[in-house]
Amino acid sequence: MTRYRYGVIDYVGDDVGLRGREEWTLTAAEDGTRTMRAHCRMWDSRIERDVVHTVSPEFRPLRTFISHRVAGEFLGEGWFVMGDAAVESHLLLREEGRVSQRIDLAAPPPFFVPHAVCCDSWIVPSYDLAAGGRQPLVGGFRSSPRPNGATGPYAEEMTGITAALLGEETVTVPAGTFDTWHFLLTSDGGAQEHLWTTRDGDWLMVRLRSDRLSSTYRLAELREER
Repeated sequence: MTRYRYGVIDYVGDDVGLRGREEWTLTAAEDGTRTMRAHCRMWDSRIERDVVHTVSPEFRPLRTFISHRVAGEFLGEGWFVMGDAAVESHLLLREEGRVSQRIDLAAPPPFFVPHAVCCDSWIVPSYDLAAGGRQPLVGGFRSSPRPNGATGPYAEEMTGITAALLGEETVTVPAGTFDTWHFLLTSDGGAQEHLWTTRDGDWLMVRLRSDRLSSTYRLAELREER
């Protein structure tokens, strides 16, 4: 039976307080695939993004659509398909116009970062929980090299990212109290983020701390939908 979940993530800046909000809906289909639909708004930087991101039962990325605006003006949108042998995308960009990409692969990508915060937690299902320790997460892609995703979108391999499981923690956020995995993610030359995800099989983002963006992202609302 297909399951539906609805959530809200608050973006909280260290100096400015609530600086944005993200609403998402998760569809967990009978075939095991999951689709996250997200609408993201950053009021201070005036970035607005819509994302539809589908993964396999093992959380390997399959298809993603991204469209975003900055200060009310169209920036770009694109459709990405992640296959066993290639990442292919068809894009419409404000400056470049219509663009197509094909990136040949040696193996299917384990994750794709479309810069909706709710999808950031789907980086870590490829982490080997039994092995533990610090692990490189190789072969994944992102839609923009900027931390706020305000370019493109354009497929780019994400290199130099590692994850370390710091432990199991019970975390309380506005949406409630959750049993979580606590990860430390390191990327882009040493930038670190702390990520807490649910341990209920959906790998939902409960809390994310980014010193680079001077912000904490926290689950503000969660409910089951019919």
